[in-house]
Amino acid sequence: MTTPWIIPPDLWAGETVAVLGAGPDLEAQLVDLSRDMPTIACNRSVMLAPWATVFVGLDPGHPFWGNSADFKGMKVIGVLEPDMPDALYAGMFYETVHIAPGHTIQIRNNALAAIRIAAMAGAAKIILLGFDCAAYEAAHAHTGFYGLTQGLEQITAELRAKGIEVERVDSTKQVKAKRGNRPA
Repeated sequence: MTTPWIIPPDLWAGETVAVLGAGPDLEAQLVDLSRDMPTIACNRSVMLAPWATVFVGLDPGHPFWGNSADFKGMKVIGVLEPDMPDALYAGMFYETVHIAPGHTIQIRNNALAAIRIAAMAGAAKIILLGFDCAAYEAAHAHTGFYGLTQGLEQITAELRAKGIEVERVDSTKQVKAKRGNRPA
C-alpha cells in the first residue's frame, strides 16, 4: 500500500548522500563509492545497489519496480497507488526547466527527484554517480522527454546557492546510449 510520506528534514542532516542515476556508464566500481553513506538508487541502479537506503521510481507501472521486488530499503513513488507494496508517496517532483530564453518546460525525472529528496532530508553534500545527461537526451530524443541537462544544471546551482555541496563523479567508462541500455 502506498503511504503518504513527508520527508523528515533531519533524516540525513549534515550528511553526505549519494544519488545513483542510471546512466549507461554506471558500473559496480562507481556504485561502490556510495557504500558507506545514505544512498538513493534510481531506476535500474537499484539492481547494482540492492543495499541502498532509498529506491526512487516515480512511475508505478514501470519495469524498474519489478527490479526492486527484493529491495529492503524505502521505496518512493510519485503517485498514490494502492496496489504498490510498502511504497512511500512523496509527490511527483516536477521541475520547471528553462531550456532557452522564453522556453520553459515542466519535467519529471527520477534522478532529479532523488536529488530533491536528499536536499529536503538535510544532506550537506550530494554526490551524483551515473549521471550521463547527454546519453539520456540522445536515448529519449524520439520520446519528447528532454531537459535533464538543463534541469541538472539548475538544481545544482540552486542547491549550491543554499550551501549544499553537489559533486558529480563520472565513470571513466563511456557507453553510448541506445535502446535497450537507455539511462533513466
